[in-house]
Amino acid sequence: MKENWIEFWQREPGQFAEIISCYHKSFSGKLKKRPLKEIAQAVAVSLNAMGNAEGGTVLLGATAGGEAEGVYFDDRGRQHLIRVLEKSSIPPLKFKTVTEVTGEKILLRFTVAPSPAIHLLLNGKCYIRVGPENIPLSRERIALLKEARTEAWHEREVLPKSALKDLDQDLVADFIGHSGGFGEAEKILHRPYGLIEYSNGKPLLTRAAVYLFGKDPLRWHPRPGIEFVRFEGHERGVGSEYNVAERVRLEGPILKLIREVDSFIGGFIKEKVVLRDLFFQEKFEYPAFALREALVNAIAHRDYGLEGSAIEVLMFDDRLEVRSPGRLPGPVKMEQLLRQERAHYSRNPLIARVLTDRGMMRALGGGLPRIFQEMERHGLNPPEMKEDEFFFSLIFRNTPIMEESTLVWLQLFRDHALNPRQKRILAYARVHGMIFSSADYQKMGVGRDAAYTEIREMVNKKVVQPLKKHGKVYRVLEPEDQAVSFPGLEWVKEALDKKGFFTFADLKQPESVPREKAISLMRELAKQGYFTISGKGRGSQYHPTEKLKFM
Repeated sequence: MKENWIEFWQREPGQFAEIISCYHKSFSGKLKKRPLKEIAQAVAVSLNAMGNAEGGTVLLGATAGGEAEGVYFDDRGRQHLIRVLEKSSIPPLKFKTVTEVTGEKILLRFTVAPSPAIHLLLNGKCYIRVGPENIPLSRERIALLKEARTEAWHEREVLPKSALKDLDQDLVADFIGHSGGFGEAEKILHRPYGLIEYSNGKPLLTRAAVYLFGKDPLRWHPRPGIEFVRFEGHERGVGSEYNVAERVRLEGPILKLIREVDSFIGGFIKEKVVLRDLFFQEKFEYPAFALREALVNAIAHRDYGLEGSAIEVLMFDDRLEVRSPGRLPGPVKMEQLLRQERAHYSRNPLIARVLTDRGMMRALGGGLPRIFQEMERHGLNPPEMKEDEFFFSLIFRNTPIMEESTLVWLQLFRDHALNPRQKRILAYARVHGMIFSSADYQKMGVGRDAAYTEIREMVNKKVVQPLKKHGKVYRVLEPEDQAVSFPGLEWVKEALDKKGFFTFADLKQPESVPREKAISLMRELAKQGYFTISGKGRGSQYHPTEKLKFM
């Protein structure tokens, strides 16, 4: 059976999985037995944390690398350990124990489902599972978690008129195949996933099961999908000013719905390119990677108890809003999201676990931080977040993306912790004589006071300086040790100094820039009149013209 548990643990370590060894390894590499009391405490903490979160499994007797060391105690010791664990939490935590045998090694697998109660250890401490860690909770956080717990049970409601035939068996088989599960689908959906419960021996489906795999989700929920609406203008019109230009509904089981998200985004999200000189091309668009993450998170974490609303994607001329039914659940605060902290609480833990195991969603709590990181990496402003009475919204503005060579040049300022607006004004100044005004900065989407504050930050960081005292026009100060005339020149400067020309073989672009991109940039510079070309093919010689300003 060894290959079974190895494959299981390699597919998803972290949120739903913990591996605990019965040994300590000394500096000399020898294995020393851990006291049984210490082992029991380690297992109890992980089971407590998982029970308070989305459930999970603890494998005792192996290493994180998948090596089976086994447990060193006999059957009597194993029974004692189980009795200790059964009494380790208040209220008692229900878990299932399975003995795994691989070769001559015996391992113990403990599986716990998400619990409707909040469990404390005997010492009064309480934990929750976040990724691969067991995070201790303060009294305040415990109270918030208890308050929010009731809304998480909508997905666990057992549907008395349901049956296995109500599930799309192809979706179920696809999930089982990708999640690393073994055995009959019915048993796997029952445990560890908690999607099937039994009444008088008859399997019944939970709401989570029919939302994820149901042949007809509309039978169980009136608004289970996504509604896309495109408006003409900046606001929603009514009556004689009704301005809906397009309306599309995406409905189906969640696992199919997520597959349709990519084609949906590609079909309806258009881009507009604005050319502003050689090094300041802007591309106004809604980034597909961020929208997909936003939609998957909305599907996974919406409040399905609000049956009168679907997930809404509202497109206006200046913005796109992804609106998810339900406010932020009690333990998750807006300030926490703004700080890009992982929000480890899930309103729908059963759904979240299936999507994570299927590879459709990243580790719990990582969605929003990833959106912020990717937006920043691509030179975009982060989305706005808004919460009203019944919805949580992510708002994406028509945000400009700078082209590749501009992003390369901005790397010169990577140590100065600039925000996206500050980077944009530097890119603007780069092709406008290395200067910009306060009025130019305000065109980046801020008022006069905010512009003054952010420009002053750049002055203090010695990124820019005013042309005259108390003036409103500023000059960019490039880092002296890295200054270049424009992106790409430093890649060929050595060859130009030695030979007076360069070929593609002389290119010394940084590792972060693909070779094809570097070659493309040089050809574009030649088209713009910075170089003349002699010869043909990759051996062509590029000679500088009078238009090129040297360092």
